[in-house]
Amino acid sequence: MKKWKLILVMGMLILACAGCGTQKADNVQSSEEVPVVETQTESEPTENEVEERNDSYDDLEEKGDSGEAAAFAEQIQAAAANKDMDALADLCFYPLAVNGEVIDNKDAFMALGEDVIFTEERCAVIAAVDVSSLEETMAGIIMGDATPNIIFKSVDGELGITGIN
Repeated sequence: MKKWKLILVMGMLILACAGCGTQKADNVQSSEEVPVVETQTESEPTENEVEERNDSYDDLEEKGDSGEAAAFAEQIQAAAANKDMDALADLCFYPLAVNGEVIDNKDAFMALGEDVIFTEERCAVIAAVDVSSLEETMAGIIMGDATPNIIFKSVDGELGITGIN
């Protein structure tokens, strides 16, 4: 009798799990008939949109091979060493992800202030980066082994900072 109860319980669990799966809609309307609801305005991109601007890594690899990436990294190091907000702001693409927050433009970046951008830990990490051994990742080139770091990549053939963590 216990064996039958166990089989019954297992069968019910299997049916319950099967019912949790996704179902394909048989009646799909065209996109013209379905109203689209936007949750964000154009001026408020998500952090993922900021990070996914460029799916082409060939350009970044080419810039790494030609030494442009190392030269750009040296500019970042110089700006961090001098705590030069203007110089660093000019190296950024906007919108920019800073500590998980989306910064829309240079004025908003400048409003963050030196104390947020040039922390002692971040400056030390950036100064310690060996620019001759930078490697590209899916996110771009990451200066720093962990957080804090600065991420840059090529967008439309131009290098720029896309993230500061």
